[in-house]
Amino acid sequence: MQVRVATLGDVPAIIQIARQFILEAPNYSNRELSEESLTKNLQAVINGSGAVVLAERQSKVVGGIVCLTSKDWFNDELIAFEQVFYVDPKFRSSRAPFLLLEAFIRWSKLMKANRIQCGTTTKINTKGCLRLYERFGFREYGVVFDMELKHE
Repeated sequence: MQVRVATLGDVPAIIQIARQFILEAPNYSNRELSEESLTKNLQAVINGSGAVVLAERQSKVVGGIVCLTSKDWFNDELIAFEQVFYVDPKFRSSRAPFLLLEAFIRWSKLMKANRIQCGTTTKINTKGCLRLYERFGFREYGVVFDMELKHE
């Protein structure tokens, strides 16, 4: 298992794993996956607005994490956050989740972030995800709610 920073050439493989993620996640499975929008987002991140780190096994992408930063809403401190963190179910008990989270923490330090915020909104193995974050020293501070809005 190895991790590496994604390049633009990885976008098709990332789209494939994104399809898998959308189908698996109860909170996302009824949402449309726009390959065009996803491609634009990935291109922007890979071209400098953040980083995409991939986990590979035998040259096949088995997971990834999209890393971004933003200023805190009430000061100029930099916060690193993950936009999405997903590992193929067959590799969740491998080193892939640990290696991806380690890479995210290292990237956050390189970006001079003052803190890291992450969480889970997928309903995919929530307890296991929380244990992983806690193992790395993260503390739980709240809950995220989600509400779909219908527009006429």
